[in-house]
Amino acid sequence: MSSVRDLEELAARNASAQAKAHAGDFRGAAAEFRSLVKDHVAAVGADDPQTLGVRLNLARVLGTAKQVGKAIEVCVPLLRDQARVLGPEHDDVLETTQLLANLRYQAGDAEGAVEDLERLLAALSRVLMPTHDRIAKVKRDIAYLKRST
Repeated sequence: MSSVRDLEELAARNASAQAKAHAGDFRGAAAEFRSLVKDHVAAVGADDPQTLGVRLNLARVLGTAKQVGKAIEVCVPLLRDQARVLGPEHDDVLETTQLLANLRYQAGDAEGAVEDLERLLAALSRVLMPTHDRIAKVKRDIAYLKRST
């Protein structure tokens, strides 16, 4: 079990990595997030929501840095783990599904993006009203991608 000091140090490093990303140092941020994932696993375990959150930050940074293939490699197992630990309608699961769809589209996999968006739409339909703006946007995105394939 980790001490409070260890967890505080991990939180400070996470904030530092996020600051690097916001400043445009994607390479530095990605390296720090990779290190943080390992340290979080050692400190609190692979299934801890904090560890999952750091993995999501890594995927975001890689996507922003246009390292789409690497970001997808992070997202696919992350999404599986998030759904198992947090549940399929958790906000982080929904965000990761949206991110994965965007990454697949950027990688030229419109069909994969549609599949991800359809899963996102199903999850959103369970937690939001049918007229919610986010549902309408996902439906538009699916229609656009289906026309483009």
